[in-house]
Amino acid sequence: MAEEKYAILSENSDMVLGEAILMERHGSNMTMKIMDDVRFLDGLELIKFHKMQSYAEIYQGRITEIKGNLLFLSEVVNISARMRNEIKIKIRIETKLIKSFPEEEGKIPISIPITTNDISCGGIGFVSKTDLDKEGSYEAVIHVTSDPIVVGLDIVRKEFQPESNQYVYGSKFSDLNIVEERMLREAIFKLQMRRHHRRIMEEKSR
Repeated sequence: MAEEKYAILSENSDMVLGEAILMERHGSNMTMKIMDDVRFLDGLELIKFHKMQSYAEIYQGRITEIKGNLLFLSEVVNISARMRNEIKIKIRIETKLIKSFPEEEGKIPISIPITTNDISCGGIGFVSKTDLDKEGSYEAVIHVTSDPIVVGLDIVRKEFQPESNQYVYGSKFSDLNIVEERMLREAIFKLQMRRHHRRIMEEKSR
């Protein structure tokens, strides 16, 4: 049987803290073998972890014991449904918004440059010099996936930063389909893993 590998996530789910292999599972109890220095678990009571072989499966469990590199968990539950907006990555990408207008206005869509702060399966945080109308109709070009995707979004938060003369926005996707969400989750997860491996290599080279 193939090994089931998991990535253990930070509290706010934007970073991979470590990797583990499933040893045993009985109902809501799991035993995992930690592949990194177990000290990253110090002070944690609950952990979230992501199944590497399936980008749809995210779990939460309570730490009951750590013995050597073995992690014992209880109360393990699948939390995938409520994690849509929480799995995210902080990343700066220069991209654009496309603002469209009602047909009756006869206006040509315009392209607005933006820089992302973070991307999740629920939306993006970004900055722009442009004062955007929160009621406007927008599409975002997302470049982190294997093929770029264009998805509709609604602006839900807006704040002006006078020191940098720019606006900070929070947005949510309005028409992300299941295939696009899976592509985004996979891309975010792979970026998290890449950063985790880079951190490990940097620590070993010190």
